[in-house]
Amino acid sequence: MMVFTALLLTSGQAVAWFGQSTPVREVDPCAGKLNALSGTTEAAFRIRGYGEGENFQQAKVEALRDIAERIQVRVTGRSVSSTHMAGEDASASFLSTATLETTLRIDSAVQVCSHHSVKGDRWHAVFEFDSRSAVQRLTATLNETFHGQPVVLDGNPYLLESQLVNELRAGLTGKGEEDAMTVWVALKRLHGGWYLSAGEHQVRLAPQDILQAIHFTGSQTLLLSLIKKTGASASVDQLLEGDAFALRVDSTQSGYLSLFNLYADGRVSVLSANGLVTANKAEVVPQEELTFEAALAETGKATRDLYLAVLSDEPLPPSTLHQLRLGQGLVEGEDSYQLPILLGLLKQVNPRVASTMVTTLPKMGTVR
Repeated sequence: MMVFTALLLTSGQAVAWFGQSTPVREVDPCAGKLNALSGTTEAAFRIRGYGEGENFQQAKVEALRDIAERIQVRVTGRSVSSTHMAGEDASASFLSTATLETTLRIDSAVQVCSHHSVKGDRWHAVFEFDSRSAVQRLTATLNETFHGQPVVLDGNPYLLESQLVNELRAGLTGKGEEDAMTVWVALKRLHGGWYLSAGEHQVRLAPQDILQAIHFTGSQTLLLSLIKKTGASASVDQLLEGDAFALRVDSTQSGYLSLFNLYADGRVSVLSANGLVTANKAEVVPQEELTFEAALAETGKATRDLYLAVLSDEPLPPSTLHQLRLGQGLVEGEDSYQLPILLGLLKQVNPRVASTMVTTLPKMGTVR
């Protein structure tokens, strides 16, 4: 990807092929913005597009379309160069990647310039798409801010041990703890999305990144497993939509047991709270003839859920549990995105925890 991008940027023929130089000449305020990054190292991942329309929204759509076409050119070009080594499969996989970036990630592009031309009553716009991941962008910002000075990340332990924060820590150029700056890392819910913040800087996470932003180290005294209510007692990690199931907890210690369902989009549901458990006696929730039913977050699409068992010496605070919306199934609304509250509760109580990840698949004929 990096090599091919450099070739595109240095080849006049390639730039002329997918550039839109003719319309841009009409936009003096934005003309220099479109190709301002050409020849720089940042041009490899910061992709700009130009759009024109009868109103700003139309110009924006055309600019995003231009960015999508440039991404397609870059990824398709790489697939062609890889065909000699990996055959047709490599080409198909890279073309698929282009589609993924175009349809799922292009909405994060930011406005660089806009201009309303009185002559012709036309709007012109330049937008920029950063192809780096959110963590890569945040890492680059911290490195620019601290100029190689060592940085120590601090925050909630369940966040600090996560995959995303480990990637952030590994990308920092300043190493060691001598004269290190302490930077607080947090997970926040803002403007209808999740943000990973480090000090004064923050980036918006993709929906699929949320469960990678938390990590629960298992306890040797606590085991959580999911079992189907079909007579089989074996633990499973995959369900079919509509399956009846229960959660089994095995503990070598007594205490107060609470169970949570963490959805892949950051919502939290309390399945049970502050139930007394006895050491070395298995607990099944729900009990008797009651069951949980596997459901999809979005019709026709597989859903990933994380189930969390929390064993504490004292009951969890009722006020906090109320904030987490005690319920027995799917929860809706912005108030249900309470992952930071749950992480704060766990840090305060410091309980034994156990977790299991489960994938729920759509029924046959409903897959989209």
